[in-house]
Amino acid sequence: MRTKFSGILTLILVLVVQLTFAQQKTITGTVSDDTGLPLPGANVIIKGTSSGTQTDFDGKYTVSASVGQTIAFSYVGFNTKEVKVGAQNKIDVTLQPDAAALEEVVVTGYSTRNQTVQTSAVVSISAAELSQMAPTTSIDNMLQGKAAGVQVTAANGKPGQGAFVRIRGTGSLVAGASSPLYIVDGAPIREQDLANIPNEDIENITILKDAAMTARYGSRGSNGVVVITTKNGNRNKDAVIRFSSRYGVSSRIKPNYTMMTASEKMQYEAELYALGVSGASGLPGVTTQPGSPERQFLLDNEVDWAELILKDGIIQNNSVSISGGAEKMDYYFSVTNDRNTGIIDDIDGFERTGARLNVNFDAKDWLKVGVNVGYSRSMSDEPRDRNNTQNPFRGLLDYNGYETEFVLDEDGNTVLDENGNPIYNPTHTTFPIRGALLSEPSEDIDNTTLGSVDALVTFDKHWSYNFTVAANWLSTRRESYSKPGGILDALIGDPANPGNKFDDQQHRVDFTISNRLNYNLSTDAHSVNVLGLYEYNMNEFNRAFVRSIGFPSALLTTQANASMLTDGFTNRSRLTLVSYGVFADYDYKQRYLVQGSVRRDGSSNFGKDVQYGTFYSGSVGWNIAKESFFQVDAVNDLKLRGSYGSVGNRSSLPNYASQGTVGFGSYPGGSSTLPNNVANPELTWETTTTTNIGLELNMFSKRLRLVSDYFIRNTTDLLFTIPKADESGVGTVNGNLGDIRNKGLEVSLQADVFRNSDFTWTLGGNILFLDNEIVSLPEGEDIDATNTFFVRFSEGRKINEHYLIRYAGVDPATGRSQFYGGDGNIYFADEMPDMENRVFQGKSTIADKEGGFFSNITYKGFGLRTDFVFKYGNWINNFVRSDRESDGLAIADNQSVGAFNYWQQPGDTGVLPSPIYATTDATVTGNSDRWLERGDYIRMRNVTLSYSFPRETLEKTPISSLRLYVQGQNLLTFTKFWGDPEVGLSSGETISFVNAVAPGEATLYSYPNTKSYQLGLDVSF
Repeated sequence: MRTKFSGILTLILVLVVQLTFAQQKTITGTVSDDTGLPLPGANVIIKGTSSGTQTDFDGKYTVSASVGQTIAFSYVGFNTKEVKVGAQNKIDVTLQPDAAALEEVVVTGYSTRNQTVQTSAVVSISAAELSQMAPTTSIDNMLQGKAAGVQVTAANGKPGQGAFVRIRGTGSLVAGASSPLYIVDGAPIREQDLANIPNEDIENITILKDAAMTARYGSRGSNGVVVITTKNGNRNKDAVIRFSSRYGVSSRIKPNYTMMTASEKMQYEAELYALGVSGASGLPGVTTQPGSPERQFLLDNEVDWAELILKDGIIQNNSVSISGGAEKMDYYFSVTNDRNTGIIDDIDGFERTGARLNVNFDAKDWLKVGVNVGYSRSMSDEPRDRNNTQNPFRGLLDYNGYETEFVLDEDGNTVLDENGNPIYNPTHTTFPIRGALLSEPSEDIDNTTLGSVDALVTFDKHWSYNFTVAANWLSTRRESYSKPGGILDALIGDPANPGNKFDDQQHRVDFTISNRLNYNLSTDAHSVNVLGLYEYNMNEFNRAFVRSIGFPSALLTTQANASMLTDGFTNRSRLTLVSYGVFADYDYKQRYLVQGSVRRDGSSNFGKDVQYGTFYSGSVGWNIAKESFFQVDAVNDLKLRGSYGSVGNRSSLPNYASQGTVGFGSYPGGSSTLPNNVANPELTWETTTTTNIGLELNMFSKRLRLVSDYFIRNTTDLLFTIPKADESGVGTVNGNLGDIRNKGLEVSLQADVFRNSDFTWTLGGNILFLDNEIVSLPEGEDIDATNTFFVRFSEGRKINEHYLIRYAGVDPATGRSQFYGGDGNIYFADEMPDMENRVFQGKSTIADKEGGFFSNITYKGFGLRTDFVFKYGNWINNFVRSDRESDGLAIADNQSVGAFNYWQQPGDTGVLPSPIYATTDATVTGNSDRWLERGDYIRMRNVTLSYSFPRETLEKTPISSLRLYVQGQNLLTFTKFWGDPEVGLSSGETISFVNAVAPGEATLYSYPNTKSYQLGLDVSF
């Protein structure tokens, strides 16, 4: 009986199993978003089990399931959808966006906020966007054209060189005080040190533009804040290994003018000598005759100096990263190497190697800890960037084609010295730059460590405490060596002590301790966040400098080998800041939005009784699209917002600016003490108040996106070096006098013109319309701006306005230059009235319109992106052109072909002046606006053609993603400017990057911008 029962039971079980297997089947389908685009990597899980799969590159999946089971479809940023298995064998699913999850998270440094409830003017640039931009060795260059209101001008084209970044105009009238504050993982970093951060490590760049957010940074936020966040891993995810590599070549952007050949230059010299220009008398165009053996010798040995001095540069980048995480930790590790040789032959250019490790982990249920550490080492050759032929970019234009690199004998053979080395031809300039590039090496070596430790303690669901320590340590060493027996040593060295070298070692430490107590309350209708801040920042600078002469060999370069110390000193300084603040955010159903902040800062470089400043902001927003009465289906978001606030500025001030300091000197028979800085105990904060009104509009399932802001920035109590009367015995005093105003309109627009599963085309752009004015100055007096050529500050005028004599053109009857006198009448140079003849014309170095636009096309795996930048309304004093069309003043230097177009007979118009008057007119011409040109341009900054392999192609390989691309940078420029209109530094040794008050004022042979072609790949495993 028992056996029969067991048999029956076994039979029943077999039937059940057979029935179950009969009901299980293969389900296929596609997972897509609300616009029809496939979602690769979407999770397809049998609910209640661990069985499932993920969709491929085309959003397709295959899974086994039984009738009656439920399949859950999920994807990051979308609502999960569940479907019960019935008789169907194919299930296509469309996932709807999760409104909360999809909101762009804005990192403000002290907190994060969803863009939907943000009431300030903020722009966020993601790693995905950064990867599509033109590569650069300094990340500030990447911001150009990417955000409305952000003006970016490349300082020059030297590898590793940064850019001048101005957010909503120029916020101060002294050097270095108009740059934004840069924060990297909580650590402040100087603008000129951004080249020490590898681009591949950056996750996000957030630009804070108005006072609603910048006021939270108090005294350091007056010119905007750029918050840079580095990458982290993802939790509950296997390790992802990513390798990126890029290789390319660069070259000087082809000039839009033509230099004279040897034959043309000699013809020009002969013509000018015939006119009576005596400076041409000793030149080959006069001393040799056409067709003579001497003339033919020069022509047979003609040199293309641009070809000789320059080269095609090599651009290389390689990076490897590993990222991932477990349930309670995540990690990101990377190693990068960047190399850009630049375009000057015989020097190595720029190279940077870096490593980063970011780790976050849950130490306890109530304690989260994060550690971010990045290190980089960069080495950069530093060619002379000055206004003489020690500068290779001036040399290649000054040298004539008939001047050879080496001295030649009468048979055209190179003459050798006693050591068998070729003797460099000094040329008419007496300085052979090709030899100097080898005998005068100069190198900068930077070691940068950026690190932060963050601890988050959660008390309960409402209260938490965050403690952060962040440090930025920079060690910089410059070694500049004039080798014994080298070019410069032979000209100005001490024959008894050959060779000259200096070592300049600088250490900078910026240390920040931040304490934040946070309260958060979130209900269905209300969201409140209040943050209390206590923060301490210390910046310390140490320097050691030594210079010696007398080196026994060019191979011995350390100071221990020198015979005589000629200069040596050390110095140090410290600057501290202590801050208290309260920040609050509130929203009601993401419909009504309020933000406010108060921060009080105390800085050590202000007077004892005025060290503290209080800065505040308030902002409101209304998302009309969230209202029940608003029933426009096409509109996803319609937000109006407004803000007002104050921020401070202490940038550019010396660390002991308010105190009286002395320096030490000597006189015959003893030492002396000299006043160095005159005390001003009333010296205090420069304050900027900003009013902002903004509109944000998203339409047609966010296919159309518009952001527009109108702002007014008023800066008062300008930090200024106030000039004093000569009889006072004091040149200048640091003080607070003067007011300026910037106001403008920003517009940013993007549209997905086409968007479906196979093809997308996005167009976008932004523009800034800017107006600025100097409202008041000390005692209402005009001031000639320091570290400029012809810029003067005047009440009621534009900031950085050129102050020059007006050029009236060439007199058709005589061929002589004419100028407007201060009385408005036209004169020749030697007849100008005895009065101030320079005038303002409303022509500033600052563009009044600036922005960028782009097109991004994707078709299946192919992508084509183009980015353009533009600038309009700025004026540049083109000194380079004045040297190349010099009217015979610089007849010994090579000239452009345009110099032939000079006046020759009565009635000639549209010509250069007759060279016979050049010497007489030189002083007035040099102070005139003859060479002042509009700097308007449109430039194709980047074009990238890429292909991403479909996932199904890679599924049988260990590769999870593979992208190949070819990229071009600065390939097209549209301008009427003579030369390259993208001007930042005129000459880095004439006016350095940190001392520039009016970037883009003039051209003066700084390192030119370059174009490049590159091939690259991104592969992940």
